[in-house]
Amino acid sequence: MELEAGGDVHFAEAAHIIAASAGGPRGDATVQDHERAAWSNLILLCANCHKMIDKAPDDFPVEDLRQWKNLRLTTLETAIGVASFTSRDKARSAIEPRLIQNRVIHEQYGPENDYRFDPESEMARMWRRGLLGTIIPNHRAILRVLDCNRDILTPSERIVVEQYRTHIQDLEDRHVHGVEGIVSRRYPTGMDDIFA
Repeated sequence: MELEAGGDVHFAEAAHIIAASAGGPRGDATVQDHERAAWSNLILLCANCHKMIDKAPDDFPVEDLRQWKNLRLTTLETAIGVASFTSRDKARSAIEPRLIQNRVIHEQYGPENDYRFDPESEMARMWRRGLLGTIIPNHRAILRVLDCNRDILTPSERIVVEQYRTHIQDLEDRHVHGVEGIVSRRYPTGMDDIFA
């Protein structure tokens, strides 16, 4: 078969980490529809790998697929130089919009608001949507910048970054992976001044 000059050729497919339906491979009936369709639940795979992971879901658990995705994102960002900066000012400029966006969502919808007394409220759903769709992906993107620019962090900032890493992991364990009994370690306030 000949390809037309300039024609599109698709070598990858968007695959669901947790299945698009409760009965699909790695399905989970507790996950809401909008969470299944979220970017955080998608991974780009070749057609063969997509077919392979869906035919043997027990061999490719959700956590493994999430790790693949995070590793690939980090590798790509490092390879194309997106996350590597020559100055602290440039590194700060790269992460500041995401820090601000997370802060605004947290202030508007975060768990310190009155809805904590009514976890079934619309505000609780908006918080969960903001957390899964924006805050956690932003945290991961910020962490990749920090990791790729470790050499321009001060020793005390490196400690803050490790505290931040555990905060992110706790959030993901609790809100993405559904680990029971997790009390998330607090966001380290030192992150507000990182690279400043």
